[in-house]
Amino acid sequence: MAVAQFTYLPKYKPNHLLIIKYAIVFVAGLLIGYGMIPKPVMSVLYLGGITVCAWFGLKEKFEKFFSVLPMLCYTEPYIRGYIKNIPYLGMQYMFIGVFGWLILKNIRKLKPHTNAYLCMVFFAALELLQSLFPDDSSRIKDILGPSISFIVIIVWSSFNRISPQLMHRLLTWFKIATVYLAGMVLVAHLKGNISYEHVESNLESSNGLAPVQLSSYLGFGCILFIISVMNKEEAKYRILNLSLFVLCSTLMLLTLSRGGLYFVVIITALYMFFNKASFKSYFKFILFIPLGWGIYNYTVKQTGGAIVKRFEEKNASHRGDLILIGFRIFGDDPIIGVGTSNFATQAYYRKYYYQVSTAHNEFVRAIAEHGIFGFVYWVFFIWMLYEIFQRHGPNKEFAVYFFVLFILTVIHNGLKISIQPLLMMMAIANPNVMRVKWKQSTQMIASKFKQSSVVLK
Repeated sequence: MAVAQFTYLPKYKPNHLLIIKYAIVFVAGLLIGYGMIPKPVMSVLYLGGITVCAWFGLKEKFEKFFSVLPMLCYTEPYIRGYIKNIPYLGMQYMFIGVFGWLILKNIRKLKPHTNAYLCMVFFAALELLQSLFPDDSSRIKDILGPSISFIVIIVWSSFNRISPQLMHRLLTWFKIATVYLAGMVLVAHLKGNISYEHVESNLESSNGLAPVQLSSYLGFGCILFIISVMNKEEAKYRILNLSLFVLCSTLMLLTLSRGGLYFVVIITALYMFFNKASFKSYFKFILFIPLGWGIYNYTVKQTGGAIVKRFEEKNASHRGDLILIGFRIFGDDPIIGVGTSNFATQAYYRKYYYQVSTAHNEFVRAIAEHGIFGFVYWVFFIWMLYEIFQRHGPNKEFAVYFFVLFILTVIHNGLKISIQPLLMMMAIANPNVMRVKWKQSTQMIASKFKQSSVVLK
């Protein structure tokens, strides 16, 4: 891996090709959503994309790797919803292969910038050893796949630093991918005939894509568009970014999955905390008041008031019950737990829950399935958060956003979607990179970073 020394990067210049990219991927999303691209063709394109992306990663061509990766992540909901002949964990397998190989290839050349990863290495050993005696062997891969891929990326991130150029590229392509996914979802509303009779996450309004997972994908994109709106260097594109925010946030809310809105609100609150001394930042939020009111009125009208009832519900789709059940199982078997993947079956066998269901929360699953040793999973996050708060200025600020967003998604979704490990990667692999304020947005990430050394050109 090459090491580049620099003190600052050129001032950001608007990229007119970005608008063209938005248009192309939006049209592609519409075509996919309408089913105009045959499923066999989509299968070939997706598998081909994974192959090409993996090749870029293995060859350490990271600029191309981080350009293709977000598009694959945001194609994942469609593949899981409509193409059953492709492994559900296709992206996770790719993560294990690529990042695992890079660790083995470069482990002797690099030193870790954090030792917190050792907790996750120990946890990986627990996961593997306690998977030898599952209650239901068919459930093992669904637990081990995401868990091991997440741990592998954490280890890689602990030995590597992502340059500001790459961070900028990665986040830009996440915005592009969000518009692409929005195109797929919009088709359902263009077709119409969506029923909001039941006040729950709505599969019809998401065009057949999993609403809970979809809200996390679109929620992350909405956060990035808010960043772009706050960026003074993107003033020329403010209307465009506001328009894309309105589109994506409206589609997200119409799924009736509440998670995405919670993510946006919480990360925005964190921004306001970190930038409380900047009056200009607060003033810019005035732009969102009429937009928010318009989105609220539109979604209430479209859902016949169902969205209001949805957000007034006090339950969290039984997630709270599952958390309590996890602690009950831990109380029953506090030493070694019930074993990897056995939370679901044991909760049912012990009549703690009415059906076989995963924990939907990795923190609870860790202690229920591994007992007191599972707390090493908690220790990693406490340790990592402590180290993040030892950073200074914007470097700490950005890492906190990514870290908190990961925690929110893993509580909302469990460890099920491919953007989750990438959020932790961005939080961990920038220990001395970011020297930019939140208000300068993703497009400014490359313009005012400072660091002593940057790895991964």
